[in-house]
Amino acid sequence: MNDRSLELVAKLRNAPIWIGLAVIVGLSWLYLFHMSATMPGMTSPMPVMTSPMAMPMTAPMTRAAPIELLFNFVMWSVMMVAMMVPTAVPAISLFTTLTSWRHPSQDPTATTAVYVSGYIAAWVGYSVFAALAQWALTRTMLISPMGASSSGTVSALILLAAGAFQFTSLKDACLTQCRSPLAFFMAEWRDGSRGAFVMGLRQGAYCVTCCWMLMAVMFAVGVMNLVAMALLTVFLLAEKLAPPAWHISRASGVVLIAWGAWIGAGIWL
Repeated sequence: MNDRSLELVAKLRNAPIWIGLAVIVGLSWLYLFHMSATMPGMTSPMPVMTSPMAMPMTAPMTRAAPIELLFNFVMWSVMMVAMMVPTAVPAISLFTTLTSWRHPSQDPTATTAVYVSGYIAAWVGYSVFAALAQWALTRTMLISPMGASSSGTVSALILLAAGAFQFTSLKDACLTQCRSPLAFFMAEWRDGSRGAFVMGLRQGAYCVTCCWMLMAVMFAVGVMNLVAMALLTVFLLAEKLAPPAWHISRASGVVLIAWGAWIGAGIWL
């Protein structure tokens, strides 16, 4: 077989991986759209209010705490899959290629699925804390039951903190791991399903640490603001793919700080 034929065989063998990922991500976005359609007001950005008492009480506030926490957890977990799995495609593709090279006689589909499950597990862990934060902020009426900020002060502080984080060494270190999955795999490679899960989990942990403050911006713009979700997904993918010389993280930090300062100025001055 010539090189072109081998390449075609490899693509056909990996097709179930990409079809599966497309289905998972597609179903996640459909779930989010369904939620936004069945809960009026979830997707439309709500005006930032200077007083949390200005937000009316609605039905979701009456949920029992365990049910509300479970609802928030499921919503954040699905949101993280919808937003973050597409940004991990370059790393997943490289993992699949390396697995095929190391074990040419084996189908990489199962091992890649385990790696992806490890990556998702890291974001599910983040979703626990995000759900708790949303529950606490809702109970204190700092965000509305629909997930939109009802406090200009909270929105400003979140945006300022997210912008400042873009300039930290921790952000740079974790983003480097996300931008250079080859270096990560060279240092962390482990064979077998257990090794694949651990690598996915560790790569996901770097990604969580890199992006957690940007995800927190959703509390300022609306937790279920689908437009904001889509824009943030595109930005996070660009942040991973763009050369460091483009300084996308720094530019976004400036924008977030300026945005937070603008909101804060309207309240505090």
